Amino acid sequence: MKAIGFSVTSENSKFVFLAGSLYRTRDRREARIDRIESDVGLIVGQVQMHGPCVWLTGGRYRDAPFGAPGPLDLMPPSPEGAQRGGPKTASLKEALEGDNRLFCCD
Repeated sequence: MKAIGFSVTSENSKFVFLAGSLYRTRDRREARIDRIESDVGLIVGQVQMHGPCVWLTGGRYRDAPFGAPGPLDLMPPSPEGAQRGGPKTASLKEALEGDNRLFCCD
């Protein structure tokens, strides 16, 4: 059952998921919605560098332990003009240089 262009909303969400659209996960990976199974309340798609995933209608990753929020949850679309990037990275070298020391050695 393929439902391209069909939207799903949840009582917990204020945004609409559309089949065939791109979204981001909580850890900022790209997620493509393949189909929405509205009769069982599931969203089926693919996540970059992870593979096939299934979410509940509110965007929560279906296989999350105890239903807790996690990195594979779908996030609402960012407002127009907001910075869109990949996963955030940090440099250990920069963090340890000069006055940016994050720890103390005894």
